Amino acid sequence: MNISSLLGSLFEPLSQINVVTIAISAMLFFAANPICKLLNDGHGVVTRVSMMRVLNALIILAVLSDVYLLQEKSEMASKVTRSLMVLYFAVVSTQIINYFVRQRFGKKRISNNLVSISDTYSSRGLSLIVTTVVTLIALISCLRILGFDSLLEAGGALGIAGLALAMTQAAWAPDIIAGLIILNSRLCEEGDVIQFNMDGDKIVASVFRTKLFHTELLDLANNHRLMIRNNKLRDYGIQNLSRFASARGLRECMLFNIGYEHSKKEVTAMIKRAFDAIDKAEGGREEQYAPEITVYDTADYAVTWAVYYYIKDVKRLLAIKQIFRAYILEESIRSNISLATPDLQSGEFKIAQ
Repeated sequence: MNISSLLGSLFEPLSQINVVTIAISAMLFFAANPICKLLNDGHGVVTRVSMMRVLNALIILAVLSDVYLLQEKSEMASKVTRSLMVLYFAVVSTQIINYFVRQRFGKKRISNNLVSISDTYSSRGLSLIVTTVVTLIALISCLRILGFDSLLEAGGALGIAGLALAMTQAAWAPDIIAGLIILNSRLCEEGDVIQFNMDGDKIVASVFRTKLFHTELLDLANNHRLMIRNNKLRDYGIQNLSRFASARGLRECMLFNIGYEHSKKEVTAMIKRAFDAIDKAEGGREEQYAPEITVYDTADYAVTWAVYYYIKDVKRLLAIKQIFRAYILEESIRSNISLATPDLQSGEFKIAQ
């Protein structure tokens, strides 16, 4: 028996509809990744691709099982195949509708010369409504295809699904509501730099994306990604550093402990010389506004000096502060002004004359 006759006998049981179904499912299996990237703009692409490919694989498996294993003697395999098709089209149609919802009601952002669309309160709310309606239609359609024609049977199946959602609502409902509140308040949008305290640690991070149940952040100190539940993020008390209170920018502060033997004139001159060097070599701050040098506290062994300055590149907030501290340290050494607390250094101090 040659190869052509072997292939002919292998494909002979397949009807034209079976061949078309398998071919389309196979093409959509490989096209799932570009389709999801186009429709979702990077929002949950991996999950949606996996879902579409699983459904495509199950459709192909159901058709082959109906033809070769059951030999089309049972209608159940055919019903399962049609139900899987309904679920597949529900997943794809939800993505298509949500794509146009984001295009209409989302917010366009430009990052690294790339235009992206982030969710807003309106787009997220409409997306939830669309997903709920399509899911209900798909579920009812699958129940009818599988033979649950009576209202009691369909209602019972829907009731079980509703009961499961009601019993688990404490795990997902607060995060959905908190996510909608965050989007509606516009307190922290994608790209904003925020600051909050988490388990006693101060976190400075950039908002990467606010999703349905959680918010993804980029930690600016450790350069890694954080995932925090929406409801928990609201409890932290967020400070949005990207929303300036004035046109000058973000007002930052550095504190230094300097001994009483150094006068205000000496300390002020030293810090101004350091900032002159910073402006010439590094930049990073709003140079049109002179640094504000004030006494922050008068402790037992040292004076705490506060240095205020303005910046607008908040994503480099931590790096700018580290650079400024290094320049002030270098200038303090040249000026013979120690930044060490006198009590910890020698136990002696003098009062400036």
